[in-house]
Amino acid sequence: MADFQWREKLRKVEQASKEESQVPERAKSLGFGCFTIGMIIMCLFFAVIGIGMFVQSQLLIGTVSIIIMVIIGYMTFQLIRADKLP
Repeated sequence: MADFQWREKLRKVEQASKEESQVPERAKSLGFGCFTIGMIIMCLFFAVIGIGMFVQSQLLIGTVSIIIMVIIGYMTFQLIRADKLP
């Protein structure tokens, strides 16, 4: 037996995600905040890996890790500085 209430809830969520006006501003800011925190954590992770590789004399992997860290940091910085996100 199908749960029609569950299907209706899923339809409402799908419709709300398609229409920008139905998504609350608080949900948008919360989602963006979580995404930003995740990017900062990834940036710190690659920084620790890169520094660890330099200490272990693994220059190639350390350099690649630092480059990835810089790219993630730059993307995060640009997203934070952006005027308005869709």
